[in-house]
Amino acid sequence: MVLRYASVVFVAMLLATVAVLGASAVQPRKAEAAATVPTCAGGTITLADSEKRSLDLHNQARASKGLSRFCVDPALQRAARAHSKEMIDRDYFSHNSYNGETMANRLKRYGYTPRSGRYWTVGENIAFNSLTGTASADKAHSQWMNSTGHRANILNKNFKQIGIGAFYGNYKGSNGTMWTANFGSR
Repeated sequence: MVLRYASVVFVAMLLATVAVLGASAVQPRKAEAAATVPTCAGGTITLADSEKRSLDLHNQARASKGLSRFCVDPALQRAARAHSKEMIDRDYFSHNSYNGETMANRLKRYGYTPRSGRYWTVGENIAFNSLTGTASADKAHSQWMNSTGHRANILNKNFKQIGIGAFYGNYKGSNGTMWTANFGSR
């Protein structure tokens, strides 16, 4: 009985603390449903619905040009998510990491490296918009497809793998979603 009473008191105190802190805290990240998709190596990976929508849009654009579908590479996925989060957390927008690390070196750090003796090509698209969820994915994809360089990455026949990271937060005073799409050819 004492343990049960202590648990109830603890939960009540925890809820009161959350309520007090919640009033002054930064807007929470929006929770999003998830989808499981196959990886390039035959496993599976879980993407947020917005990331899955972006993958579908990328693959639809490629199919319309007779190109192969992208598969999700876990290292590219980790790198893309981390870069989107870092850009929100550090309030900047660049293909280089906040500390100046290049995109290619960042991808290597996350484990996307050329296979022994093989040539590889990598690319990256980034975007920010004030939307969330799948509406944000549609907007980011539209922005990329209306930009010559970004469109070239999406439709590059040499790119076979992709990682897509979406992170919601505040950038330069506006709430929205930061996007990173990493492309690879190893």
